[in-house]
Amino acid sequence: MALPSPQSTSQVPETEKDFDLLKCSKIEKGKKEAEIHLVGYRFDPSEDQIVVFYLFNKILGRELPINDIIKEISVYDHDPEELPNGDFKHGLDCNEAFYFAYTEQVYSSRGKITRRTTKSGYWDLDGEEEEVKYRNGDITVGFEKVMVFHKGTAPNGIETDFIMHEYRVNPLIVPTHVLNDSIRAKIERYVVCRIIHEGV
Repeated sequence: MALPSPQSTSQVPETEKDFDLLKCSKIEKGKKEAEIHLVGYRFDPSEDQIVVFYLFNKILGRELPINDIIKEISVYDHDPEELPNGDFKHGLDCNEAFYFAYTEQVYSSRGKITRRTTKSGYWDLDGEEEEVKYRNGDITVGFEKVMVFHKGTAPNGIETDFIMHEYRVNPLIVPTHVLNDSIRAKIERYVVCRIIHEGV
């Protein structure tokens, strides 16, 4: 069962000029995970719900639809098998975990890049970054990278069955009046990581 949208359905805005991210993402009162354990329920939000209702609200310190379901972990400091097994309980197949995380920028021979190495391996990009559209319309609310975890050292690592979808907010749709140095830094570095263990 997909996570229902906290907002009532309304006409999708046609242009970014008409789009009000603050209004669309507003949650009156969030719930705790224990309050939503219903028969047949699975936490399986759409990509735009992850960006708009969780990541954007978290960056601004606002209420989330479910307050404790996405934990905050330094994902890139851990091999995926080190993450708590009990976190992999979401999604239709109950094999997904969701985390808020900061990305770290480092300098290399290729210039400034995001560090994606762990103690025993690295996350390798699988394809190009994709746009996340609001309610499948024309408004780009965020971006998604898909990565596969490899054991060993790049580029000769061994592919594993851990896949990660990393989501970030599109900075161009954030209202300028809420921006300060702290919010800008979070928009640049703060992400939601959806990690899928395909081997279970």
